[in-house]
Amino acid sequence: MNDFSIMFLIGLLIFIIGLLLLIKEIKLFKDSILTSAKVVTYYEYLNLADDSESQITMYTMAVEYHLADGKLIQTREQSGSNGKKYPVGTELKIAYSKEKPELFKVSGDHSKKAALGGMMIFGLVMIAISGYAGLNS
Repeated sequence: MNDFSIMFLIGLLIFIIGLLLLIKEIKLFKDSILTSAKVVTYYEYLNLADDSESQITMYTMAVEYHLADGKLIQTREQSGSNGKKYPVGTELKIAYSKEKPELFKVSGDHSKKAALGGMMIFGLVMIAISGYAGLNS
C-alpha cells in the first residue's frame, strides 16, 4: 500500500466519522424542546497542550432547567472551552433532547455542527489530494 492509498483511507475515515457524528447530533436534537436555563457553575480542569509541558485551563458550563413535566435537571454541557462563555446566573435559551433530556445545546449555537462539517471537509480534501497526487505520480 502506497502513501497515497494510506492518505485516502485516513481521509475517508475522517469523513465517515464526521458524517456519523453529525447524523447522531441531528437526530438527537431533531425534536428538541426549547426552555430557559440558568448557568449555575463552571467545572474547571487542566488540559495538557500539544507540547505536554504547558497546561491550559478548561471550563465546562453547568446549567439547570425544568423539563416539560416540571422535573429539575442540573447538567454539564457536552464540551469544554478555554474561557467561561457566560457569567454564572445568566439565563439562556436552550434546546434539550427529548431522547436524552440531560443533553442540551444553547439555542443558536451551531459550533458542534460547524466543527463536524469542518471535519468532513478536511476528510474530503485529504481524499481529493491523495487522488490527485496518486493519479499524477
